[in-house]
Amino acid sequence: MIASQMWMAGIVAEERARLERWQKAWDAYFGSFPPALKMKPGAVDDNVAVNYVRLIVDKGVSFLFGQPFQFELDSDSSKRTPAEQWLDECMRVNGGQLLWQKLAVNGGVCGHCFVKIVPSATPGGYPRLVNLSPEYVTVVCDPDDIDLVWRYIIQYPAMGKEGERLVVRQVIERDAGGRWTITDEVSVNNGSWETRQAIQWPWNWAPVVDMQNLPSPNEYYGVADVEEDVLRLNYAINFTLSNLQRIIRFHAHPRTWGQGFAANTLKMGVDETIVLPAGATLQNLEMQSDLTSSITYYERLKMALHETAHVPEVATGKLENAGALSGVALRILYQPLLDRTEQKRLTYGSLIVELFRRLLDMAGYGPDNLVRLTWPELLPSNRLETLQAAVLESQIGVSQDTTLRNLGYDPDIEREKREMDGGMLGEQLLTAFDRGV
Repeated sequence: MIASQMWMAGIVAEERARLERWQKAWDAYFGSFPPALKMKPGAVDDNVAVNYVRLIVDKGVSFLFGQPFQFELDSDSSKRTPAEQWLDECMRVNGGQLLWQKLAVNGGVCGHCFVKIVPSATPGGYPRLVNLSPEYVTVVCDPDDIDLVWRYIIQYPAMGKEGERLVVRQVIERDAGGRWTITDEVSVNNGSWETRQAIQWPWNWAPVVDMQNLPSPNEYYGVADVEEDVLRLNYAINFTLSNLQRIIRFHAHPRTWGQGFAANTLKMGVDETIVLPAGATLQNLEMQSDLTSSITYYERLKMALHETAHVPEVATGKLENAGALSGVALRILYQPLLDRTEQKRLTYGSLIVELFRRLLDMAGYGPDNLVRLTWPELLPSNRLETLQAAVLESQIGVSQDTTLRNLGYDPDIEREKREMDGGMLGEQLLTAFDRGV
């Protein structure tokens, strides 16, 4: 019994530490930093908070999902298949690119993201995709295989219609046969749990798809963009800038001091000469340092933050003393962020492929659809050079569909537009012929 209690206490402590870590990251993302300096009541607040955490997360989201990706099923059809058209419309209904960006923000802050599939209440409707808050989801895995999920527990506080306090819980659990059971429970005013409904999920896969933000090989939850080391660097930057603020407030203006006279004997005005008694002294007390060392320390901290977060300063728009850069030079400058984005394309790409597979199975297109993703180019490029390279690629045998996707176009949409243009041209020729032109 004692061993069982210790085991459960360890799990609870680990879960609490994870939630506290995520809460610190969310506070930093929304600009709520702990005060760097302790202030006396009523004193001027010298605390400065610069939010690099949000910059790091948002820049990672921008590189990953700033431009839409293309997808296609493993099909021999040259036109958009009904399954692909269904997926296009399903994603449009669920927010499209905005849904992916919200998922990536959750992943960047917490290190993990979850999507819940909710079937449509109307026949023939599209399922709803819910971006779950990671802190409200607890995952129970097989102790021998952390990738095998036994149970998803979604629990969060809410308020009832009459203002009563509710805790809503949904347990999605795998049974012995590999099927999933969904149990909805609620606790009113901290009372006991009441089961509202329990249903058997009709598909062999779970209604929740989740994935690590960055791979963590020996844990279920992934690595965030803003782990403790990044947060501490941001705290140190705020502490340094807050001290600079305080020093400047106290010492930016010279303090005048004097000796050898009484204050009421000093005469000075705009149009008056300062008259001092014999032997008296009047001088200014000035700060001797220009704070170069403190400013240099701040710059070093900022450099360390960008290096640790894999977001080079050039990615934030800071590029000094540089002319036109080649593609190779840009790639070298952006290399840390490019490497991290390629990692995320593996993790989020796996989530998207699995999510699309389940959605197509739900829509009746079968459980074995293979989805291929085509990601856009990460770095800005010379458009003329890109088009010239595309022409050369087509000449050595690259298909037109692949070339268009690499250029950021949807080949099916472009094909339909070309057919429409051809039809319009034919109608114009017939009209001109009928008029005898």
